[in-house]
Amino acid sequence: MTGDGAAAAAVNGERLWDALMTMAEVGRTPAGGVRRLALSDDDRRGRDLLIGWLRDDGCAVRFDDLGNIYGRYPGTDPNAAPVVCGSHLDTVPTGGRFDGVLGVLGALEAVRALRDARVRMPRPVEVVCWTNEEGARFAPAMLASGVVCGRFTLEEAYAARDADGRSFGDELRRIGYLGSAEHRMPPAAAYVELHVEQGPILEREGAQVGVVDGVEGIAWGWVEVTGRAAHAGPTPLEDRRDALVAASRIVLGLRALAAELPGVRTTAGRIEVSPNTINVVPGVVRVTTDLRSRSPEVLDTAARRLEALCAAVAVGDGVEVRASEFWRSPPTAFHPTVTGAVAASAQELGYSTRRLWAGAGHDAKYVADRYPAGMIFVPSAGGLSHNEAEWTSKDDCARGAAVLLGAVRRLAGAA
Repeated sequence: MTGDGAAAAAVNGERLWDALMTMAEVGRTPAGGVRRLALSDDDRRGRDLLIGWLRDDGCAVRFDDLGNIYGRYPGTDPNAAPVVCGSHLDTVPTGGRFDGVLGVLGALEAVRALRDARVRMPRPVEVVCWTNEEGARFAPAMLASGVVCGRFTLEEAYAARDADGRSFGDELRRIGYLGSAEHRMPPAAAYVELHVEQGPILEREGAQVGVVDGVEGIAWGWVEVTGRAAHAGPTPLEDRRDALVAASRIVLGLRALAAELPGVRTTAGRIEVSPNTINVVPGVVRVTTDLRSRSPEVLDTAARRLEALCAAVAVGDGVEVRASEFWRSPPTAFHPTVTGAVAASAQELGYSTRRLWAGAGHDAKYVADRYPAGMIFVPSAGGLSHNEAEWTSKDDCARGAAVLLGAVRRLAGAA
């Protein structure tokens, strides 16, 4: 069956749920979450499981020189560019059961539905599992999709090291997933990524599906404050150059910055204090900064305002402050052809929708730099993600996979 027969394909929500819960056992934490760090032994076990499923369902499987896994379901035109869909299996240290994995297994379920209905469309469909999307073990985030799409070099990826000094390249080889560059994702007709929202908007507004119009820009940096370590007892307050007090003013100023600039979110998520001792005035403090906006101009303004804040604190507290940005991902709007296919699929299925932008980074952002791309969101209970209690219902997962299947049917139906 080909062409319009694709409309007969339907996802199996129970089968998708069983796959999600089976994958959740790989790296399961005592609290019911998942710890499956990129290129760890648990990541290898999750990859092995996925590859077995892909092969069982008739996909030709390969992996590239970054460990990205691809499973191809053939089309009727061997020369047609594929429609690619997927996400990632790696998690943060205390992650949940749905972030990333729903996109991979939802794509697998879409292929299973096409196989069940004996449907082949003109374009092939490829399921992709990207390596190290989270960046929790090897920074930066979206590392492998970034190399494939020209954002980073292969050498930069291989040289990335975890907290124990182990390199991305060595760990990729160790777990047996160092493949060939010729197996990288080919030029794609379209890319669609299903994901849990990781925020509260869909649930709060009662929308079943999010049609994602783009990914907000992100700027990450460090602020290093150098004061003077001193004894906490004999040193008078007026003689102190307390790096932690100064850093605290920057953290509070960063939060105030978000209130002053509409459309900006700011976070200080990590802090390092030296010498980090109870009876010593802190001498050096390092704080991470995270700025996000869908406008590149507003993101630039926020970065300049952060620099001005740091300069003012340095003068006021008599400390040295150095601010540096080490990673920026500019805002990216998704392609109207793909967002249109997602919206049409949801409408055909009778699901309520909400247009929104992604506040988190996703592999779709880098793919969109090269090929038409888009995303589908389904609700996260309580807006919670990157947390062991993360939850998306069985029905919401099935709805997301059904919208993905409908979008793929539209995008792959014409060569």
